[in-house]
Amino acid sequence: MTNKKSACMLTVLSVCIILFYGGTLMAESGLYISPGLSIEFKVSDRQYFIFMEHFKQIDAVVSRLIQSNRLRGVINCKILITPDAKDKAMMQQTSELVTISLSNDYEKWRNDYQVNKYLLSTITLCRLGIPPQENFNAIPQWMLTGMLGMVKQRYTSSRIVDTYYLPGLNVCAVEGKIPELRKIISQPLYQESDGAAFEFYEEVCSFLIKKIEALSSGPDHILNDIIFLSVQKKYSQQEIFSSTVERVVLARYYKNSSPDDADEKKIQGWFESVVREKALSSFNPFTAKQIKEKIAAIRKVNCMVKNDKKESKEEIIDITELPEKLSQLENKNAVLLEKINIAESIRSACPQLLMEPVMNLNQALNDIGSKSERASRGQLVIVLAALDKEVEKQEAIENYLSEIEKTKVSLAVLYSREINEISRKDYTMWPTLNKYLDSVEKKFLED
Repeated sequence: MTNKKSACMLTVLSVCIILFYGGTLMAESGLYISPGLSIEFKVSDRQYFIFMEHFKQIDAVVSRLIQSNRLRGVINCKILITPDAKDKAMMQQTSELVTISLSNDYEKWRNDYQVNKYLLSTITLCRLGIPPQENFNAIPQWMLTGMLGMVKQRYTSSRIVDTYYLPGLNVCAVEGKIPELRKIISQPLYQESDGAAFEFYEEVCSFLIKKIEALSSGPDHILNDIIFLSVQKKYSQQEIFSSTVERVVLARYYKNSSPDDADEKKIQGWFESVVREKALSSFNPFTAKQIKEKIAAIRKVNCMVKNDKKESKEEIIDITELPEKLSQLENKNAVLLEKINIAESIRSACPQLLMEPVMNLNQALNDIGSKSERASRGQLVIVLAALDKEVEKQEAIENYLSEIEKTKVSLAVLYSREINEISRKDYTMWPTLNKYLDSVEKKFLED
């Protein structure tokens, strides 16, 4: 029994010694996060692992997106965690080393956007061999926003397989109102002043960064090129974007396209297509209500119908009448293709329970013109009735789950983002929206 106690005491003593000398070592020497990036603690810190995790996440995003430049080399960067830092972040730069001094009060700066932008910008420039002190503001705001959004996603990502939850872009894709790529580049938003709008902007920029990364292959290191051109301070963001991202997109996706279409229209078309592809899927499907609206759009056919005298008259017919009217329509192929495209958009992002009836609708629309008018009409009537029935079931399931959520989750949690937004001390909105909200509030109080 005595031997067991002695062994136990010896083990405890050994652990204490290891922790003591480990803490001393940690305080005195730098620990490498990746080649060229190290962290040093001036004094032993209990939050060591939290600090390390934070910088590893930033470094992981930089390492993924930015390729080191062999000609320039890498400028070594050291992050010094010290209680002596008067500001949240300070920089010292020599020809061989850049040192960033940070307060050891982690909670003081962990969510500070400016501090993390400072860190990300400095680490990125050092990775490219660019002295950060003279070029700190060179990296475009949209790029920094997107990269920091990716860092945040590494902590809070809702990733399933190869799909990301994109709430803002999902709504845009559903409504067919996808942001203009040129405005994203030239009109950045800021966390300090734009509130909830900035969260959406961050989502869009992170998505754009990933798509640009996917474009980079072989000799094209697009993000590197954007930074190098920005550092020269000779070109506007629009010019840089055109000579990098736009150049690659046009060469890859529009090689044989019509020269009549403007390049700006082509690049916007590319962006809209990749947004729809990722923001809408079986993992981020349409709601039953949204599918109902799309079915209604398929059913209603606005067309020009020719009579026996070959005179055209505008008519609104039901899709089930289309097989019989098809031969009399002007632009019949365009009318049919429009409905097929809507049905295809439902199929690409419908709940699993609706997959079969939606595919049946697609088939029925594609069969118009290849079957007899009577057979085609009968097929459409049957598949639409079956689809309507299944959509009603899907809507009932969604409503049931929504009611359960309301009973199990407090309003403070359900509407936490909205509450946080209107509680901001620097709460600002554009004047037209403020005016509208004031009118709604006034009407509510009057009622």
